[in-house]
Amino acid sequence: MHVVLQVLSTARILEKEAARIFRPHGLSAAQFNVLHLLSDQPAGMRASDLARALIVDPSNVTGLLKRMKHTGLLVELENTHDRRQHVVGWTPKGRTAWEGAHRDYEKNLAALDAVLKPSGRKTAEDVLRQIERTVASLP
Repeated sequence: MHVVLQVLSTARILEKEAARIFRPHGLSAAQFNVLHLLSDQPAGMRASDLARALIVDPSNVTGLLKRMKHTGLLVELENTHDRRQHVVGWTPKGRTAWEGAHRDYEKNLAALDAVLKPSGRKTAEDVLRQIERTVASLP
C-alpha cells in the first residue's frame, strides 16, 4: 500500500476510535476539540479564534457552537472589548464532559505510545513531517 494511503487509512481508524471514546461523554470529536481549546482559556474564546485554531471555515463553527450552547456545554460570555464579537466559554456541564473524555483519551494515547518503541515513534514522526512539508510545497 502506498504510504499516503496508509496514512489516510490510519487517520480514519484513529478518528473512529476517538469517536468511540468521546461518545459515552456525549461528545463528538468536533465538540471535544472545542472544549479542549477552551480548557486553558478561562475568559473564553471568540468564535473566529476557535475556527482558526480548528482550521475550519468560521461558518462551520457557528452551527457547532450554537448546538453546543443549546445542549448546555457552552455559554455566551460578555465581551467587554467589542460587543459585536461572540465569546464562548464552557459551562460546568461542558467542563465535566471534557474532563471525562480527556481522561479517557489520554489513557488511550498512553496505551498506544506504550506499544511504540522510541526509535519507531521518532521515525514515524520524521516521515509524517516530511510528508507534510512535501505536500505543502506541491504546486
